[in-house]
Amino acid sequence: MAPSTSIVESPSEDQAFSDAFGLSGKVVLVTGASSGIGRAAAVAFSRAGACVVVAGRRADQLEETRLLLPHPDDALAVRTDVAREDEVADLVEQTVGHFGGLDAAFNNAGTFGRFGPLHEDDEENFDLVVGTNLHGLWSCMKHQVARMLASGGGSIVNCASVAGHLGHAKSPLYSATKHAVIGLSKSAALQYAASGVRVNVVSPGSTDTELLRSLYADAGALATRSSRAPLKRLGAPEEVANAALWLASPLSSYVTGQTVLVDGGVTAGHS
Repeated sequence: MAPSTSIVESPSEDQAFSDAFGLSGKVVLVTGASSGIGRAAAVAFSRAGACVVVAGRRADQLEETRLLLPHPDDALAVRTDVAREDEVADLVEQTVGHFGGLDAAFNNAGTFGRFGPLHEDDEENFDLVVGTNLHGLWSCMKHQVARMLASGGGSIVNCASVAGHLGHAKSPLYSATKHAVIGLSKSAALQYAASGVRVNVVSPGSTDTELLRSLYADAGALATRSSRAPLKRLGAPEEVANAALWLASPLSSYVTGQTVLVDGGVTAGHS
């Protein structure tokens, strides 16, 4: 039986959860928050008492996320395409203007792009995948770090993937950009450690999101995907969110330049 992914179940537990993570009153920005892992992370940060800014390309679903938060009045939804640096710069400015600062960020926005052989790919798909997964992350980190340096530090968590540790036969570009996420994160962690900005990575395995189900619409393909992990199931968005929450919080204050794999054991080896 899969474990419960509920983070807290009562107001008293909610307060204990908030106290434990040390994020009460902190300002946290989450990209790719319209659904899936990003939405679950936004909920987790809100339950931890943070003021949360949710960003994504789908304005209607983004507002749904905001209204799902335990503290929606302490949240802001900003439609943003991370592939456009001007929109990312405006997102960070709106965050600081509304809440007065930026303490942590979970850069979760990403795309698989189109599946298929490398020799049949085209520039449109290249621009989409690299523009979102790498240029988008670079833009987010550039503007987030600048604000955090101005206020004495902060914590950035970037979302990679098991495909950042292994190859991906169906989407070489996706794998390439997720390898790049890890490299960029480690390099930034080294650059800004002395300035109080920590940078870490969470790498999910197959996670039960709308995106995954759209890519593996066939029940048999999804079952195969589920069974390849030693834990014999898909991960839940909340399980990835929990890892991002820990990495963003003071509980991981001596951790930087590291990657936490939330993959059900896939990268541990052959079971």
